[in-house]
Amino acid sequence: MNDSPKILIIRLSSLGDILHTLPAFASLRASFPKGRIDWLVGAKFSFLLSAVRGIDTVHTVDTSRLLRLRPDTAAWRQIMNLIHSLQRQRYDFSLDFQGLLKTAFLSLMSGASTRIGFSKDLVREFPAHWFYDETLDKPPEQIHVLGLNRRLAELTGARAEPGPLDLVAPEDDARLVNSLLTRERLTDYVVINPGGGWPSKVWQPQRYGALAERILAERGLEVIVTTGPGEEVLYEAIAAHSGKASPRHFRLTFLQLIPLLKRARLLIGGDTGPFHLACALGAPVVGIFGPTSPVRNGPWSDGNEVICRSLPCSFCHKRRCPINNECMDIPVDDVFAAVIRQLDKTQTSCKESNVKVLSDSNSGHAISD
Repeated sequence: MNDSPKILIIRLSSLGDILHTLPAFASLRASFPKGRIDWLVGAKFSFLLSAVRGIDTVHTVDTSRLLRLRPDTAAWRQIMNLIHSLQRQRYDFSLDFQGLLKTAFLSLMSGASTRIGFSKDLVREFPAHWFYDETLDKPPEQIHVLGLNRRLAELTGARAEPGPLDLVAPEDDARLVNSLLTRERLTDYVVINPGGGWPSKVWQPQRYGALAERILAERGLEVIVTTGPGEEVLYEAIAAHSGKASPRHFRLTFLQLIPLLKRARLLIGGDTGPFHLACALGAPVVGIFGPTSPVRNGPWSDGNEVICRSLPCSFCHKRRCPINNECMDIPVDDVFAAVIRQLDKTQTSCKESNVKVLSDSNSGHAISD
């Protein structure tokens, strides 16, 4: 078997999904330390891979310009140049971790000797699986997406357990975060990231505010709220409902979250990029989940906490709820209890993570394992 293969990883987007692919990359790198491992990523998300060590070459592509009504000659020329660049590498394997028609097509056009991807029951778009030489079948039980990605990587012959992920922020970003923490005199803090990407993933900001107040009052920990572009209104609502807690507001880029989360006691948030970044860094987390499954998308390691409600329509994976988004109607008391458990490092043994499911009963909401 070739111990130094040339491998092309294809995962164009998004931030959380790229992070979910990193353990598979780490397994490939550990299995083939002398191999060449390149990554094809969407231009919008390539900045994230700049923080990952061990990738030989990052190729970028912007497919959005190809979807315009008027032909974009320059965009098609860039695609052809990319394809020629990929073909010159003569890859032994291409691994499509996304399962879209466009990523399957790029896998085909890369010219890799063996194209690997998900089977018919796992691809995102039919018939992407037609483009692959080898496919990963859907497992009989639902598993975390990390497990699926690792199994896909194993089709190359990779067998090494992935080591710790090495994510490094640019020095200027690290200095900026350190100066913010010094200015605010923060050494022991909890981070709340209230955004969700989808409206259906967002827990009510007034509840985050009440949670921040209890964390300071009952545990003596300061709270930092991080927001992305356009999310300032979430912080304003949190601050308005946080009483005397007065959580700090840090407007940070995604890479600037790396040094912040490395020093945090805990991150609290929904199924979104910063939550998975915290998981990748090994930071403790409490997840608040609704439309997406915590079994598939939850914490990466045992001992972390997830709170969610179990409803007949649970895990619909819809960006907007057609009714009242009841799956995110989770009481502050239940999230605070999870925060206390996580801060106290009390862990309950389970397969993927310590998942607490809220189920409806005649007496109201109850927590059950």
